[in-house]
Amino acid sequence: MDELCRSGRVISTEGEQALVRFVRSEACFHCNACFTLNAHEADIEISNTLCAKVGDIVSIELKGGGMVQASLIMYGVPLLGLLIGVAVGSQWGDLYAAVGGILLCSGMYFLLRGLEPRFSRMDKFKPRMIEILQRSEENG
Repeated sequence: MDELCRSGRVISTEGEQALVRFVRSEACFHCNACFTLNAHEADIEISNTLCAKVGDIVSIELKGGGMVQASLIMYGVPLLGLLIGVAVGSQWGDLYAAVGGILLCSGMYFLLRGLEPRFSRMDKFKPRMIEILQRSEENG
């Protein structure tokens, strides 16, 4: 998967940001990158690089490699913490293995949550607006 492209309608703009609502695809059901309205629609806030106006239909792109890397980080790092915690704790017994795994997994999760602002500034993890497909009628 090289790129994931979606189209959606701009529902609001504020400064250099636009809130775009789009219909969720099958790939969207397992991802929580967007704010989900219901089972069929989701909103995402992105940079309004094309100066889209409310009502415009825009095309949004997310690099497939960025999605894979984000998934590996968000799921792989806590899993690695779990495995290391269990391995280290098992030297003292089963209870220590369970507690060590849970503590290290939780610690990795909270570490990632703390680093989330840094990750969110990286372009490879951000969706971007690539084209205005249709201008709204009131915008001409």
